[in-house]
Amino acid sequence: MATTTRAVLRQRLSEAIGDYKSLTTSAEGNSAKTSLIDTSLKNLPGGGDSNAFEEWFLMVTSGSNSGQIRRVRSYTVSTSTLVVEEAFSSAVDGSVTYELHRYDPTDKHNAINRAIEELYPTLHLKIPDETLVVDDLLTNSDFETFSNGFTSWTEVGSPTVSAETALVMHGDQAAKIVADSGAAGQLAQTPTINIHQITNKTATFKCWVYATAADTARIRLDWDGSTFESSDYHTGKDQWELLQATGSVDSDATQVKVICEVAASGTAYFDAGWLSVGPIYKYNIPSTILDGPYYVSQQYSESDPDGPYYSLPSDATPTSGRRLRLEGIGLLSRPTSDSGTVEIAEPRVSMVVAYAARWLYRMLAGDSALEANSRWNAAAQMWSAEVERMSRTPGLRMHKPGSESRRHVWHFQEDSDGRYIIFEGSRDTSTGDWVAQRTMNAWS
Repeated sequence: MATTTRAVLRQRLSEAIGDYKSLTTSAEGNSAKTSLIDTSLKNLPGGGDSNAFEEWFLMVTSGSNSGQIRRVRSYTVSTSTLVVEEAFSSAVDGSVTYELHRYDPTDKHNAINRAIEELYPTLHLKIPDETLVVDDLLTNSDFETFSNGFTSWTEVGSPTVSAETALVMHGDQAAKIVADSGAAGQLAQTPTINIHQITNKTATFKCWVYATAADTARIRLDWDGSTFESSDYHTGKDQWELLQATGSVDSDATQVKVICEVAASGTAYFDAGWLSVGPIYKYNIPSTILDGPYYVSQQYSESDPDGPYYSLPSDATPTSGRRLRLEGIGLLSRPTSDSGTVEIAEPRVSMVVAYAARWLYRMLAGDSALEANSRWNAAAQMWSAEVERMSRTPGLRMHKPGSESRRHVWHFQEDSDGRYIIFEGSRDTSTGDWVAQRTMNAWS
């Protein structure tokens, strides 16, 4: 996918409005960290005037102060020195790149992000989401959300837990658990379930596990803190294996807790798990999908989470434990750093730049005195016309995907709390097969 960095977008926006100077320092600044020296300043228009760059914005783009923005307080022509209002984190070295702007680069960054947001759906990101698993009761069951620990999971036994991005079964990351030498290390989750409604029903917990030593890693179901149902241990064959713990929910059970366990001093990886105790018909559509999904398909083989995926045939029902792929559209990425990217390239970069210029001038008009207000409004109107022209240009506007027929399989529902996908076909849990065979027969 073609992408463009924020640094390039800022440069393009600055060039479009005539406000961009990219330069390089010629000597080290003062020890007070408030100056920058560049002999090439004298070659710029007004470079021989001590008032030339006063109140301009200076943004360092390399070296130890990269990304820092400061307001220029004064300019000394004889020494080619810019002095800033606020000190940098460290003295500015020679051969450091920087930019000069009349308008605050932070405002330009905000304008770029507002342009990306407000151009939706003219410009959008196609989103294939594979986070939903049929009948899964767990949250963050694929271990994709990590911040000082895995969201919704509790660490037991003082393990060292981290997000693993190299050894991954599905998605972008897995859970790495390194157990302490004195005890087994665990990640555990207890979903909110009315235990009385699932008594005598079968609970199934499956998870992909990777280990390089036998009898090191397994998964478990915990019914009351002392009664467990455990899977076999991973064989230790240096590969991903799908482990399973299954059991009937006894009338004495007080919970259905799932556990990913690593023996003392061991290391193992866990990914793409799920827990089921019966059919679920209603699923939250991921918030990244703002329109759609246009297509809903199901993983064909449990042993291959990456595909293939096929649409459910007419009147079919989804299969418990299979991953769903929802395809819709959402917002393009809004970069938060100069190296951050948005998923567009030329000629659509020009549309974002034009809209950002419009937004920037509208903001300046709101903040300016009355005599300058009309000038900024005129500039905003000019760029508005440019955006409108580009939006009508063939090839610039992104087209939404076509939509498949739902064929009495699923439909949307929306309320104040969110958007949902509802599967329509009833699944008979009394027989234990939940009519999954009907779907497989239809496919074959």
